[in-house]
Amino acid sequence: MKDNHRLQEDGRFSAKRKTEAVLQLLRGEDLDLLSREYKVTAGKLSQWRDAFLAGGQAGLQSGTGGRSRPADPADAGQSQRIDHGQGPTGTQNRKSGGWALFTSAAVEAMSAAYSIATHKRYGLQRVCRVWQVPRSTWYAHWVEAHGEGAGDASPPTKPRPLGPCSDAALVDHIRRLLAASPFQGEGYRKMWAKLRFEGIRTSRERVREHDLQAPQRVGHPHGPKAHDGTIITETPDEMWGTDATTTLTLEEGQAYVFIGVDHCTFECTGIHASKKGDRFEALEPIHQGVRQHFGGYDKKIAEGLKIRHDHGPAYMADDFQDELKFLGIESSPSFVREPEGNGCSERFIRLLKENLLWVKTFATIEELRLALIDFKHVYNEQWILQRHGYKTPAQVRREKRPIQYVEAAG
Repeated sequence: MKDNHRLQEDGRFSAKRKTEAVLQLLRGEDLDLLSREYKVTAGKLSQWRDAFLAGGQAGLQSGTGGRSRPADPADAGQSQRIDHGQGPTGTQNRKSGGWALFTSAAVEAMSAAYSIATHKRYGLQRVCRVWQVPRSTWYAHWVEAHGEGAGDASPPTKPRPLGPCSDAALVDHIRRLLAASPFQGEGYRKMWAKLRFEGIRTSRERVREHDLQAPQRVGHPHGPKAHDGTIITETPDEMWGTDATTTLTLEEGQAYVFIGVDHCTFECTGIHASKKGDRFEALEPIHQGVRQHFGGYDKKIAEGLKIRHDHGPAYMADDFQDELKFLGIESSPSFVREPEGNGCSERFIRLLKENLLWVKTFATIEELRLALIDFKHVYNEQWILQRHGYKTPAQVRREKRPIQYVEAAG
């Protein structure tokens, strides 16, 4: 016990000890708890895991993430037992010294665990490759562990696409997805993506043939455009778009709705309803977004951010522009009569009208405001975007700004 304590204090771990820690991590145990248990940093555990996945136990022998002491004699004994096939049915690594013995259930559990780095399953193929064990060997152990008759049933595998689907069955699937969706107006591309999520493989053109998607709007021809509608933002919080619309309440009459949308993630950064449509109310969705994504509200706190808006009086007012300067935000007015310059805001307004403002009635502005907050959450978490590989705005932000989400969770 004293030697183990000294080894932990000095940062010295045998390859066997590192392997034990890595395997616990791969099984899905909490990184923070393992860090406390082994008295090493989470970063060092991650280094051990990466070295293990890259080269097996040999990668841990090189001292990655800490110096290694000579191999424990017990390792050699365990290796000898494994090489001779002792113990219950399990998969073994013979080439790298046989540093552990795994049952088929343990390998199956590890393959189903999620990677902390990629948030995806490790998968049986990758686990077997790391352990240098053929999958056929694991299948044989799996059948043996599940008794006679298990050979007739296939081991658990990755879900496969459904077979050929008739037109009638495909229409039923599409109608079911449309009925379950919280949105109106999802086109054939999103329906095609959702069918793929369920393992139903078909072409986009075939989904489009059934004429179940949202009606297409026919535009009016204009002269030469000053803007082609292309806005390229690679990172979140680089440019936000803001816009406004109106609706009616039963008791308080007309109400104004102001929104903010990130041009990169298409995430709704703020939404607000008010009786007045002046410059101060127009600032509210920007205030919400700054507090949430920049961690506060202070002078120059949002430097580097641009706000795209139209030439409405609320946005061109001195008070609105002065507030943007105080926050360190650059004002970016769009071209006159060129809504493409703020297309993400215009698209969000359309979606908001089709799914909330045109289909529901509200007695008061406060009731409207609460409904807008709920809609913002549903949109950010469930609306899928073709531009980002059919991911939701929240998923895109988490991938592009993972540190921000960790800090928010803390």
